Amino acid sequence: IGFKQKELTGDINKIESKIASFEASLLDFENKREGNEAKIHRLREHKATLEGEMIKTEKSLHLESGDLDASVHTKEDLINSTGKFEKDLDKVISEVSEKNKVLASYKIKKQELRDKIMELRNPRVLAELSTFEEKIKSLNEVIAQTEADARTIETQLKNIFGPEVEKTHIILKQLEREKESFKEELKSIDKADKDLMKTLGEKEKASEKFRAQFKGLFQQRVRIDEAITKNERVINSKIDESRKEEIRMNTFSLKAAENTAQLSGLEKEFEQYEGVKLFTTKSEEELKKDISRFESMRNNIGNVNMRALEIYDEVEKEYNTLLGKKERLMTEREDVLTLMGEIDGKKRELFLKTYTAVNDNFQTIFSELFSKGNAVLDIEDEENLFESGVLIKVRIAGNKYLDIRSLSGGEKTMTALAFIFCIQEFEPASFYVLDEVDAALDKHNSDKLAKIVRKYSDRAQYIIISHNDAVISEADNLYGVSMNEHGISKLVSLKL
Repeated sequence: IGFKQKELTGDINKIESKIASFEASLLDFENKREGNEAKIHRLREHKATLEGEMIKTEKSLHLESGDLDASVHTKEDLINSTGKFEKDLDKVISEVSEKNKVLASYKIKKQELRDKIMELRNPRVLAELSTFEEKIKSLNEVIAQTEADARTIETQLKNIFGPEVEKTHIILKQLEREKESFKEELKSIDKADKDLMKTLGEKEKASEKFRAQFKGLFQQRVRIDEAITKNERVINSKIDESRKEEIRMNTFSLKAAENTAQLSGLEKEFEQYEGVKLFTTKSEEELKKDISRFESMRNNIGNVNMRALEIYDEVEKEYNTLLGKKERLMTEREDVLTLMGEIDGKKRELFLKTYTAVNDNFQTIFSELFSKGNAVLDIEDEENLFESGVLIKVRIAGNKYLDIRSLSGGEKTMTALAFIFCIQEFEPASFYVLDEVDAALDKHNSDKLAKIVRKYSDRAQYIIISHNDAVISEADNLYGVSMNEHGISKLVSLKL
């Protein structure tokens, strides 16, 4: 019994020594815990200070989304990292709080053990002491792990928050410099805007003045055109009167010449009867009547025109001249008709040559746009080429030839575009303007149109008004027009 008592006393001393060591460990752990809590408090204050500076800087700069994306992303990463480690800190604090509760519990148990040391004379108490030692050992391991975690977190906080804080200061300085740069740029833009508004006002005044001058000149031109028209009517009227008078004089001259010729013929005819004695069985009374009648006829004839022969010669000469002109005009008319026939022949030959080439191009391009189908150009009246028209006949997917008016909206569009491109093949223009020609096309045909326009854009420029993505994707340059809240149009360009 004495030996056991001595052994028990040694065990009790060991337990008391362990309890003292445990108390020292508890004290050291509490000191470290308080130090960690102080560090956590300082880190929280520093984080709050950084967030306040970021918010203050953000408000002062009125950050625009497009210019400071990198700064915003950096700030968001910093906030996310801060939130993550704040959660880790909260977890550690929670664990420390739990350990404090455990420590408090063990303190109570320690006190209870002290009270029961004197009772450690029986095996049950020794067993409890052994169990208590195991628990103390386990608690020491937990404390060691907790201390290691705290050191790891402290190291991580230094490694992460240190560079982030420095980076934040650098970002703040950069933002301050950008703020000053933005202020200078804003001043420059304001000045340029004022100069532009001043120039615009001057241009508007000049435009108003020009419009007023143009209006006056236009009215003056209208008055001059009216006066010219009026004078032309008067001149045409005088010309018509002169022509009528000329025709009347020519008619009178011809009649006078005819009468003179008849008179001259009668005189020559009666020359052979000059000196012949006339015999008559008429009575004196009848002769007197004849004499009176002849005298009346002579009076009606009037005085003899002594220049009748001279006038006759002039009229005859003029008649011969007009006759020569007539013959010359008839010859010239025949020459003109012959030339017109040659020109018509060349026109017909050139038309048929052009028609054949355009028709061949049209069939080829139509086949590119329509995988199943063909189309031809058909002259309405081949005997009268220049008075008839040209029809477009289309056959799709094996059907009979149809007039273009029988096609759908998309088919009409593709056929018309094929006709435009076939003309370009024959005689290209410098540029083409197409206004929403793809409005009736589906996605498949829009892709075909875009590809063929891209093909022909090597030989001409194409300006296309379109809302179709397939056509827009093949463009070299895009121009968009928008209107702001003040009703002013704005042109935006994009080079693809």
